[in-house]
Amino acid sequence: MIKKQRLEKFLSKHFIRYSLIPILVVEVALLVMYFSINSYISSKNINLLLGEAQSHSQAILENEANFISEKLNEVSKTALLLQNEHQTIFTNPNRFGLPNNEPKFAIAPNGVFYKTNEIGASLYYSSKTAITQKEVDKATFTEAMDISLKSVVDINPDIVAAYFNSWDNMNRLYPFIPKVYEQYGEHINMEDYNFYYLATKKHNPDKKPVWTGAYLDPAGNGWMLSCIVPIYKNDFLEGVTGLDITIDRFVKNILNRKLPYDANLFMVDKDGMILAMPEKIEELLGLKELKEHLYTDAILKTISKPEEFNLLKNKSPFAEHFKDLIKNNKTLSTLKINDNEYVTLQQNIDETNWKLMILIDKKNIFASIEYLKNLSNKVGYIAIALLLLFYIIFFYLLLKKINKFSFSITQPIIDLSKQTSQIKETNSDIKVLDTNILEISQLSQNFTEMINELNLKNKKLYDAKVFAEEANKAKDNFLANMSHELKTPLNSINVISDIMLKNKSNSLDETQLKNIQIINKCGKDLIYLITDILDLSKLDAKKINLSIEKVDIKKSIQTIYDKFYEQTKNKNLEFVLEIDENIKDIYTDLEKLKQIINNLLSNAIKFTNKGQIRLKVKNENEFIKINIEDDGIGIAQENLNEIFERFKQIDSSTTRKYGGTGLGLAISKELCKLLDIKIDVKSELNKGTTFELLLPKNLKNEIKNSIKSEEKIDSFENIKLENDAQIEKKTKESILILNNDPITFLNLITILNKKYIVKQTNSLDKLIDLKNKNENSKIMIDISKLSDLEKNLINEKLDNNLIILYSNDELNSVKEEKIEKSFKLPLSNEEINNL
Repeated sequence: MIKKQRLEKFLSKHFIRYSLIPILVVEVALLVMYFSINSYISSKNINLLLGEAQSHSQAILENEANFISEKLNEVSKTALLLQNEHQTIFTNPNRFGLPNNEPKFAIAPNGVFYKTNEIGASLYYSSKTAITQKEVDKATFTEAMDISLKSVVDINPDIVAAYFNSWDNMNRLYPFIPKVYEQYGEHINMEDYNFYYLATKKHNPDKKPVWTGAYLDPAGNGWMLSCIVPIYKNDFLEGVTGLDITIDRFVKNILNRKLPYDANLFMVDKDGMILAMPEKIEELLGLKELKEHLYTDAILKTISKPEEFNLLKNKSPFAEHFKDLIKNNKTLSTLKINDNEYVTLQQNIDETNWKLMILIDKKNIFASIEYLKNLSNKVGYIAIALLLLFYIIFFYLLLKKINKFSFSITQPIIDLSKQTSQIKETNSDIKVLDTNILEISQLSQNFTEMINELNLKNKKLYDAKVFAEEANKAKDNFLANMSHELKTPLNSINVISDIMLKNKSNSLDETQLKNIQIINKCGKDLIYLITDILDLSKLDAKKINLSIEKVDIKKSIQTIYDKFYEQTKNKNLEFVLEIDENIKDIYTDLEKLKQIINNLLSNAIKFTNKGQIRLKVKNENEFIKINIEDDGIGIAQENLNEIFERFKQIDSSTTRKYGGTGLGLAISKELCKLLDIKIDVKSELNKGTTFELLLPKNLKNEIKNSIKSEEKIDSFENIKLENDAQIEKKTKESILILNNDPITFLNLITILNKKYIVKQTNSLDKLIDLKNKNENSKIMIDISKLSDLEKNLINEKLDNNLIILYSNDELNSVKEEKIEKSFKLPLSNEEINNL
């Protein structure tokens, strides 16, 4: 009998004497010292770099301020040139010709006198100004201004518009504004605007160029700044000439310049109002720069920026910091926002006495130091890796040294490892290892028993799997047969009962009609039930085919809304539709999506007796959120988890009162999984229910490719339905039908047989063959269930006498010249007769 020993005793005798702990402690201490010194040097470098960055940034700010001042000074000088020219024009109007030939004028419906030939600058005269020959002459001789106005705008990229405004409310502006009478309205009083009154003798006695603050341009160019000069004739102020720079243009051309440290510039006027700022400053201040404006009403006076754009009045921490900077005239300060520190500096702009602010994130200043610090750390990490390599080699040598006396330990483990490789072999003969180590011996015995037990259970599981697969196949065959055997007679019952309900011969009394109506309703309910059961069967068997296509979601939702509108109207319910206008086309399976929404809307209408049904569609980044809300009976919270179960309704009274099988929501849930849609439900008893669908805008390709269609249509060839054997076939025209949906064509074929020789097939290739044999025949095709490839085949192989049936937007896929008639499904009896 071999004496059993514990593995712990074998290992402890040989590893303790070679302990690595002392060496590890020494090495760790050296590494800590290295990283500490690295951190200390980095902190010293940071302080040095901060001082240099502040000095460098101040120089940058001064240069930028000078640059902006030069830009503004250039505009001011241009304004002076225009001032000299325009005053000369008013003093001696006859010296200048008409650069655009003789102008043409007209009076708009709102009374405005304006220029009609769209050459040069536009002209506007307020409807409240009496237009005499004097005003017409002024409108004519000021045409001489157009050359200089156009040159200024075309040459200087910062200037977006140049204009002249007169004391009697005349405006001449380049670029030309079509329908200027609509832009300004019937009257605009120039003296009410800052771009006029700032140049008057009261505000500008020196008659020099003056810069406005930011204001909303009534000419439609949005938020801007203007440089204006007065135009005098002797001592009389004829008007002002101005040059416009939009806030958007100022930000793009000047403030968005790439600066060291990714610094951000913004500019305020002498009163603390932000004139222009880039996006980074917008984020920190919590404001959106006013670069554009939606002109819904006429601008009747100067509209300045809102008060929150004034740093002296804004209450944010950001604004408070710059308020202190401005009031105390500090050139340098530090600002902390959201755990980030920023260096802030300011500099005067000499031309306008505005202030240019600069904001620099300290992290950008210290980026180089951080890089060096990280590089040093990487060196440390490499040292750690080398130490690890050293210990691996050392450990390998140690193992080699003790290998001579450890064979008795490792060999049983190796043998046990070989046994584990036999776990896949169900018929392998595994024996208990013969070893002197107690733990390994016990483990081997337990492992042998476990393998034998697993082999037995695996065999039982395999037998159960085979039985389940055969049962599932039998179920699918049964459902397929049930569909064929039940749908055919039920469709006949529905068609015949529909015809009998018309009671054209008046041979049925009221009781009989009610009974037939009950038969008709029950038949249709059974069809719906069979269809739902088959859908579930296909979902379980993964036989549902996904057809991913580009979908106009707004148009599709509108179609669904129109479909259910009459149902809600018949129940006196308000049906509300809300769709975001910015929703674009998406990629999904439209038919499956419609089936989900139709199920949810049908339930909403079914369980709502008063109030509203709301269909809401919103744009949510990468998703489309669709909400179906109702004011119906609601669902108790404890029952919400059960509503997606099959054949499940809250209680039997619900089924009796409202009908249904309890399959609609189960099918919708499974379809949502296929389309990668997240579905959620919220409800409150007696208050209503909300279903929320989170629909991806682009259904993943892997979902589409992983699902293969196994649906097949039972083959049937050239089934002829003859109406009257007494009528010669030669007297009737032929009509060929691609019968890809027997339910749709059942009633239709019965009626068509009265006038045509009907030939049908469910194969498009066979239909083309039939057409070749019956050249003059009409062709009827339901394209709603055809693939894109089949639709292309129709366009290539078939002639131009097609009768097309369609459901939604498929009609566009068939060439227009090939379509003789088209009808949208479902067909009414009147439409069938018109065929």
